[in-house]
Amino acid sequence: MRRNVMAMLVGLFTVLALGPGSVSAKPSAIPLNAEQETTGSTSTGSGFFSYTIEGDQLCYTLEVRNLTMAPFAAHIHIGPRNVEGPIVVGLLTPPAATSTVSACITAVEGATGQALSTAELAAIAADPRNYYVNVHTNNWPGGEVRGQLKSSGEPI
Repeated sequence: MRRNVMAMLVGLFTVLALGPGSVSAKPSAIPLNAEQETTGSTSTGSGFFSYTIEGDQLCYTLEVRNLTMAPFAAHIHIGPRNVEGPIVVGLLTPPAATSTVSACITAVEGATGQALSTAELAAIAADPRNYYVNVHTNNWPGGEVRGQLKSSGEPI
């Protein structure tokens, strides 16, 4: 009994010491590959996309490997699996066929174009499986590799 009370107190003090908003879930690595693309890509390239949403920011890491050439663009699109959809927001473009980029995007109230609006960020957080990431190359301008978003901790 005494051990249980001590464990509970240690846990409580740890949570209080960290403060609100200090704990965030580990981002899930979402696989990117040609099999998920709607463009007919036959690339053997691959990659991973991981992201977190905290407040008005979407922070991410995008890694690509063995694409057919250096990409010219990367985006988050709206659309369920196997459906092509419009761009929601542009991402940093990896500089080479095998490379990694990381950044944070701050959502802005009423943003238009390829800027991320607060409403779009809220929609991604509420239903990530309705969005996907893809990476575009000149060999596959519609997208060489793609990965459907998922919630943190959700199985691949």
